[in-house]
Amino acid sequence: MSLIKCPKCGEMFSDSYKTCPFCEEDEAYYSGKVRKGRGRRTAESSRRRAPSILGPVAVVVLILLVVLVVWLIFGDRIKAAIDGSENPPITNVDTPDDSPVTTPDDTAVTPTISLNRTVLVLSIGDKESLKVNGTEETVAWSSSDPTVASVTSSGDVTALTKGNAVITAAVGEESVACTVTVKSEDDTSGDNSATTTKPNDTTKPGDTTTTKPSTGSVDVSKLTLESEYGTTIKPNDGTFDISLPAGLSCSFTVKGTDMTAAWSSADSSIATVSSDGTVKTVSRGETTLTIKLGSTEVKCLLRVTK
Repeated sequence: MSLIKCPKCGEMFSDSYKTCPFCEEDEAYYSGKVRKGRGRRTAESSRRRAPSILGPVAVVVLILLVVLVVWLIFGDRIKAAIDGSENPPITNVDTPDDSPVTTPDDTAVTPTISLNRTVLVLSIGDKESLKVNGTEETVAWSSSDPTVASVTSSGDVTALTKGNAVITAAVGEESVACTVTVKSEDDTSGDNSATTTKPNDTTKPGDTTTTKPSTGSVDVSKLTLESEYGTTIKPNDGTFDISLPAGLSCSFTVKGTDMTAAWSSADSSIATVSSDGTVKTVSRGETTLTIKLGSTEVKCLLRVTK
């Protein structure tokens, strides 16, 4: 048995067939008599119609891309949720806070308590009572130098020896102080002798002398103070205001009156003054100089700086 090639359809068939079975099958199929069998053409057609794997691969790639994007965006939250330690969301990381910043207030707080005296000038053995105003609570009294001035629990101050001390009264977190200057008897006598005038030995019998008035009042607004450095100071509301550095000696002359001026200092630990108006600054602080002209007393606020 051998194979014969059909000159019509080109298929190979056995020589046992009289005619080409493939051509007969095609004629029967097209005439509707039989169903076309599975021949070589059908197998080739089936192979050409096999589904492509490109479609499933594209779907897998697309799914992987979606998973990657989701992981990049929500990966931290997913890990935190899996671990059970989800961090709270961070908000306004780079947003500046426009609310005003509160800075410490450097303004000094005014105490609600005060002393009846802030400066005391005492002689040895003198006593003075200090009282705290503005509270009924228990006051704790203390002295910076008990050998100079002591203070009792009720605020009684006793001058013991020459020198300076600060008496402090504390109520809760607040405290007020009084500066105490203790003078000796020699200091007191020296102050009294400073106002003593020597007699005029050049006065001859028969001469008429003109004495300056020692009593009466003066118009403070017409007075001026002149320093040895040529500075002229005018009163402000009846009070002179002077600022000097510590450790300086400066003489002042009262102008605008013929009366003799008698000077005194309220706190010699800050500044001293002689009868002729020579001021010597001792330490930093404030004190009041008194200029007595007859029956008029003129106040001078002295500020001693560094």
